[in-house]
Amino acid sequence: MNASTGSLPIRKGFVDVPSGQVHYRAAGYGPPVVLLHDSPRSSVMHTGMLQALAGEFTAIAIDTPGYGHSTPLPAEPVPTIPDYARALAATLEAFGIARCPVYGFHTSSKINLQFAVDHPDRVSLAILDGLSLPPGGPGEDFIARYMKPYVVLEDGSHLASSWARGRDLFRFFPWFDTRPQARLPLDQPDEKFLHRYVLDMLLSGPHYSAAYAAAMRYLALPQVERVRARTVFMCRDNDPLYPYLDALPRELPPGCSIERLPGDRDTWAERVIALLREGSVGAEGVAPSGISLPDPLARPRPRETRGYVSLPHGQLHLRRFGTGLGARPVLLLHECPGSSAGVRDLAAALGADRTVYALDLPGVGESDPLPTPDVAHYAAALRQLLDVLGLAQVDVVAEFTSVPFAVELARTAANRVHALGLDGTWLPGAAERRALWRQYCPPLAPRTDGTHLLSLWHRIRDQELSWPWFERSAAGIRRRAAPIDGQRLTAIVTDLALQPSSYGDAALAALEHDLKPALDAVAQPVLLLEDAADVRYQWTARVARRLGRASRVPRAPDAAERAVALRQWFDAPSVRRAGP
Repeated sequence: MNASTGSLPIRKGFVDVPSGQVHYRAAGYGPPVVLLHDSPRSSVMHTGMLQALAGEFTAIAIDTPGYGHSTPLPAEPVPTIPDYARALAATLEAFGIARCPVYGFHTSSKINLQFAVDHPDRVSLAILDGLSLPPGGPGEDFIARYMKPYVVLEDGSHLASSWARGRDLFRFFPWFDTRPQARLPLDQPDEKFLHRYVLDMLLSGPHYSAAYAAAMRYLALPQVERVRARTVFMCRDNDPLYPYLDALPRELPPGCSIERLPGDRDTWAERVIALLREGSVGAEGVAPSGISLPDPLARPRPRETRGYVSLPHGQLHLRRFGTGLGARPVLLLHECPGSSAGVRDLAAALGADRTVYALDLPGVGESDPLPTPDVAHYAAALRQLLDVLGLAQVDVVAEFTSVPFAVELARTAANRVHALGLDGTWLPGAAERRALWRQYCPPLAPRTDGTHLLSLWHRIRDQELSWPWFERSAAGIRRRAAPIDGQRLTAIVTDLALQPSSYGDAALAALEHDLKPALDAVAQPVLLLEDAADVRYQWTARVARRLGRASRVPRAPDAAERAVALRQWFDAPSVRRAGP
């Protein structure tokens, strides 16, 4: 595929819609074009096309509701393709797009078809790539078997079954039919492609089958005759759905046409780009420079809000909780390795009376990695984050391995940090840090059999049960109620696996850092959470002695109770008076 420019970056974002938020990837400037993915994928599948389109369009690839990072549609009543078409209309309205070309692939070709039928004035060109037209549609028994429910298991074995299903989706149709006649004539994808594909399956989770099953139940052929918008029905000859082009009516509605393309990807991409260029001529209500992408973090709202902040090194993914505009906001740093998904309960509880920002540290989840991942640069990124958010002063809560970043932020931006709440501080010596560094974050290279995901699962689970996570002796047991439920672990593992080459950057930076000099320089009041039964809190007393103003309280196992203790500390008159 020949991109007209390789220099325009892909920027990610969220847009608010009535059902929640829709996540997207966008590139370029100019008239808008919208790309839809198949199930169970996400907008990441269109990365190459976004780069190819960026030279002349504002190209936007959206995550279908329930897929990628988009909020799912309500489960009841069961969503249908018309529901997804209405959601697409609401998304375009949220972007301020009155009319533009829309490309849909496989599942989303049916969403696009219904959108073109319902809103012919909103789509200047509908491209339906791989529209399935089985007579009568599949039966409910077939749909139930094909859409085998996604169930998170407490031993992590759902990761292995998801990987096996991902591989078989490219081997057989249907994927559960292993007979020779069901074998697909396709080259098998490599482990990197499968890794990203299975992560999309995990991101959709229990919503894996929602749009997928809706598309199977949707009878597209009767809708084709109702199309009044310019529509192209296309497919490549190596696509299993190619034969369905012959099922289209001999007499198509005016403005509709069929395109049979070879399997070569570059030829396909060039033709799609040419069609989008043709369709953009009919777009309306857009300035020559393109559209202004919305920022959901620009306005407060009570429920969890996700968004991105652009910093010099790239984008940071944030979760914002609460609308406590009159109270001092809180910056919440997750343990490393880990992600903001692991601190959602604490963030929500802290957000009861103030605004809380929980970020994925650089290199985790959808946050871009730092070119130089050391403590100084992590702290610099946090200072830049405060600047972009317009936060004059914050309280900072940090978990264990993120403590060095919080302390360095407090040291280098003393007037910006009012007080610290540290949940597990550490002071290992240089030799111990070196020993930990060698084993703490082993490489996470995708493997053909998918075992790298299960390995990561156990590594994160062990982190909650032992210190260090690879310690086998009884001396390393963390004697506490461990948060090892399957949903939480799956969310963290998925976030870490999104960037396997940088998942351990923050933890390794913390291990390389000598925290002692920085602790001596902290001027802010510090609350230390401690747990005498947990070996990982063995350094709390030593840390307290190095700090000028520190208090220690027992760490409550419940996130809501910890939030109460932290709020009381931050709001205590003595702490408010003592702030820098």
